[in-house]
Parts: sequence; structure tokens; C-alpha cells
Amino acid sequence: MKNQPNRRTCVTAEEMVRLKAEADELANMQNILNALPMDLQIESLPDEALDRLREITRSPATVLCGDSLLLWNNICRARRSLKSIN
Repeated sequence: MKNQPNRRTCVTAEEMVRLKAEADELANMQNILNALPMDLQIESLPDEALDRLREITRSPATVLCGDSLLLWNNICRARRSLKSIN
């Protein structure tokens, strides 16, 4: 134990807030990717795709649909199939 350097990292409260915000943003983006059937991971995305995904998570209605409330409603609506009665 004597050979190990005595290092301590000092993280300020501002840095902790910034890191928490970044972690939350990445978690939200990963949740969106998890909903897709492509099995994508946030770490595997190129920078352009990451920037686009970041835009979508910040304001999904504006980015995906613009001014179309009907399109946004269709995206958000849960789709359920009719069950056949046999």
C-alpha cells in the first residue's frame, strides 16, 4: 500500500450538477433507443446521430412533427390490436 500515490479528486458542486444532468440526458436518450427494435446503444452512435437524438429528446414534438398536432397524437397514441373471439 505504500507504493500507491495518495490522489484525491476534488469535484465541486457545480461539476456534480453538470455530470448529473449529462447522465440524465444520456439515460433519456438510451430509453428512446431501447424503445426501437434495432438494439442500439448510445455509445455506438456517431456524433451526427447523437446530436440528432439529443434534439429529439429536448423537444420531440417540434423535431418530429413540426406544427402537426395530429401527427404528434398518432406518434404518442398506444396502438392496440383487436383480439379475435374464437
